[in-house]
Amino acid sequence: MKIFRHLTASLTTFSAMVAGGAFAFVVALTFVVSVFRDVEISAWNVVASQIGPWFLLFMGVYAIHVMLPIAVAHGRTRREFLVAASGFSVVLALVMTAVEWLGFLAEGGIYSLMDWRADEHSTQLTYLLMYLVWIAVGMLCAAAFDRFGAGGILVLPVALALVVATRVQLPGSGNLPFLDEIPDALGPEWYLLLAVSFVVALAGTWAIARDMPIRTRT
Repeated sequence: MKIFRHLTASLTTFSAMVAGGAFAFVVALTFVVSVFRDVEISAWNVVASQIGPWFLLFMGVYAIHVMLPIAVAHGRTRREFLVAASGFSVVLALVMTAVEWLGFLAEGGIYSLMDWRADEHSTQLTYLLMYLVWIAVGMLCAAAFDRFGAGGILVLPVALALVVATRVQLPGSGNLPFLDEIPDALGPEWYLLLAVSFVVALAGTWAIARDMPIRTRT
């Protein structure tokens, strides 16, 4: 429980601050762009759909690569940390989804006042599942490379397959060749696919990290 509180208090707060700074930056950038041309896209959607997933992946890497060795060095077991990290990944994804939603509300008000146009964005469930998958994939990749060194590259095709599904037909992310019709074909099952991708990435992280050797960081 102490590990979970530490991860949540420190990394979630940090992530929310980064997201707030990113929102302020894109709003300022939008006003600058409006001087030279009409505003027709949602700058926040670019952040939420393109930059956000990579940030969540980085947080997953950081949790395993940096925080796990620290926890073990302070007498915590790998299992304790993995339980805490699993819960933390869900909390962080929820927080970032809430921040993304609030960002769209604030941006929508600004766009309405300025009579700007914005492109569509996806549902909150889609963002939540996308963030869950990317943070779990970050943990999976970190565990693989920390344990197997260069051999961790063998995990990358699996990681890529898991994150590809989250990018399909997500406004602001661009279409993927041959895959842009998958959500329409699967219907609600697409959301189940994303949930399964999260579970698979998390299970892979547990399988690799539960007994891996810890290298002291200096």
